[in-house]
Amino acid sequence: MDIRTQAALLAAIVTLALAVAALLRDNRSRVFTLFALFSLDLFLFSLAICLLRWPNASGGGVWWDRLAVASGVLVPASALAFFLEFLGVARRPARRARNAMLAGSLGGLVVAVSPLIHVALAKLAVAAYVVFGLAVVLSVLWNRMRAATTRVERARLRYLFVGAMVAVALSIADMLPRFGLPSPAEGLGSITLTVFMFFLSQTLQRHRLLDLHEFLGKIVVVSALGLVLVTVYGGLVSWVGDRRELFYFNTVVASFVILSLFEPLRERVEEWVVVTLFHERYELVRRLEALRDRCGTVIDPAELSQVVLDGLVETRRVTHASLWLLADDRPGFRPHDFRGPAPAGFLEPAAARALLGATTGGQKAVLLENLDRRMGELRRLLPAGPAEAESRSGRPSTAAVADELRRLSDAAAVMASMKAGICMPLAAGDRAVGFLACRDERVPEAFASDEIAALLEVADRCALVIENSKLYQQMKERDRLAAIGEMSAGLAHEIRNPLAAIKGAIQYLDPSKLPGEDREFLEIVVDEVNRLNGVVTQFLDYSRPLKPALAPVDLNDVLSRTFRLLGPAVPPQVELSVTLAPELPRVLCDAEQLKQVFINLAQNAFQAMPLGGRLQVSTRVTRDDLAYWREGARRPDQVEVRFHDSGPGIPEDVRERIFVPFYTTKEKGTGLGLAICQRIVTAHLGTLLVQSPPGQGAEFVISLPGLREERPEAEARRDDPERQRARARRRARAEARLRKRRRRRG
Repeated sequence: MDIRTQAALLAAIVTLALAVAALLRDNRSRVFTLFALFSLDLFLFSLAICLLRWPNASGGGVWWDRLAVASGVLVPASALAFFLEFLGVARRPARRARNAMLAGSLGGLVVAVSPLIHVALAKLAVAAYVVFGLAVVLSVLWNRMRAATTRVERARLRYLFVGAMVAVALSIADMLPRFGLPSPAEGLGSITLTVFMFFLSQTLQRHRLLDLHEFLGKIVVVSALGLVLVTVYGGLVSWVGDRRELFYFNTVVASFVILSLFEPLRERVEEWVVVTLFHERYELVRRLEALRDRCGTVIDPAELSQVVLDGLVETRRVTHASLWLLADDRPGFRPHDFRGPAPAGFLEPAAARALLGATTGGQKAVLLENLDRRMGELRRLLPAGPAEAESRSGRPSTAAVADELRRLSDAAAVMASMKAGICMPLAAGDRAVGFLACRDERVPEAFASDEIAALLEVADRCALVIENSKLYQQMKERDRLAAIGEMSAGLAHEIRNPLAAIKGAIQYLDPSKLPGEDREFLEIVVDEVNRLNGVVTQFLDYSRPLKPALAPVDLNDVLSRTFRLLGPAVPPQVELSVTLAPELPRVLCDAEQLKQVFINLAQNAFQAMPLGGRLQVSTRVTRDDLAYWREGARRPDQVEVRFHDSGPGIPEDVRERIFVPFYTTKEKGTGLGLAICQRIVTAHLGTLLVQSPPGQGAEFVISLPGLREERPEAEARRDDPERQRARARRRARAEARLRKRRRRRG
């Protein structure tokens, strides 16, 4: 078997495998179907050429010749159909070329099945048509390459054009011996065609030019390793000559040498190829690995953001970089620090969900270029007319395509607001604690796959540092509070006894019997003693462990009783509005402790509006859990209680510390009121958040998990009249549609 026959057999095997792989794809698109047909046509042609040249073949050469002509004459038509679909060329302008290819293919098939197969002139005409048709395909590629609007797309098409031109030229040269002409390199055409078809299949699957660069680099690595292996085997075996005993011995020696050298040799060859051909990528990966190691020595998020963002910018491959962390005052994410143009000031939970939703399918990073490419594919799938139902072929329906397009558009808009080309969620367990975003605005495809893998390692290290920082802060806070608790408990007991003595002595003096000025001074002393006693009581309350007596409670009832109790204490200049949602799920809680929280929040609101204002208290059920962004898992329906006042609000720098024990902005405050409130709410598995948009007052939101309880049948039957009327209307519409269908069938 000569080299041309072996090369043709190799081409037949590879093209058949590529065709089967394309046909077995899930949700196969039209371009993959046309690629499979193109590969099958080349398989038949290569198989026929192989069998024509097969030594000692049976006397069926004429049939293999007919198969070669029939499959070869279809190559231009199948290639044109595939490339027109792959390049996105409209069908109407290409109709003339399609018709010309169809006519030429029919003529060639007539030659293949008729006695003209024995006429050399007819076969020469078929060959001329095939060359002309392939030239037309190359011209389509050339025109599309010149019309490309981006540098990346132009380079991608240049690879295809050069590869196709070389494959066509060498394949034509490989066919010259059939017409009595010498070939410059026998078998090289089939080998080149095999490599080009494999590269073309990778181009269909790898939508990024950088991935194709990596693929070409791997081909260089494999080729270099192959040459080294051939050299080792050839050097140890070729000099043996006819001495068979030395041939087997040297083969074993060569095998041991290869097995010993293969791993270190492969690593050295890969490193040499990357350093030589992709030096810039090698430098970026090396710097990112060093940056990842530096992050391991950091514990403070502020220092982390400085180290990471400065490190990314110093690589000179990043023009925009930002680190986003969970906000403390409201659900969502804020940019902790950034380099380059300022990103958006806040990332709402819905926007973060859109971004996290784009990381499905095992992807850990979101690339803007992938979102744009996928949205372009989905837009081509959407019909111009009304929505269609899901087809029998299993392809997604128009509604599903539109829904995915909307979600991807939301994610792309979020990344644009973040000034991000690649966004990596910082995952701690099953929850996102932040995002690391970066971008190189100079090129559309900024990072290759190995660079993205290195960036993901940096992001994973950032997530670990952030989580460790939170644990470290919690430990420090716990130790600080434990020390304060022990001190305050002992101090409170020591202070209470002198206070009791002072108050008793003042009461013994009876201020009411003293003159006016003396009476006023003693009353001041009594008031201050009472206030100091209240401070001591708060110290003891905070240092005492909470033991809530949990029971199913209606929060509406607790709020009603609380404001009945607070009624006389409401300032006349403050307007109180209480809106209670009906059918509120019950909450497992200690009603007295929650009443303490409500009283404290209401009194804080009254004190924030000394000149008058409005306090709105409301309850509602929410299925968008506010604690989701902190706890990483959805919980039962949440019951929210909101205290919204129209006061001056809370400055942002103060907002981050209002729940810290002993921090206060009041002249006579202890700084324990909100800390105790948050402690009580946290003990009930809830959250207490504050929101204070500029100029809109302050709003405290208490969120508690509601109980999942079945409604009694009697209560379910006593439904809302409006709901009953709505159900009746829906039932009437359904019956009308059913009658209409029956009349059509009748």
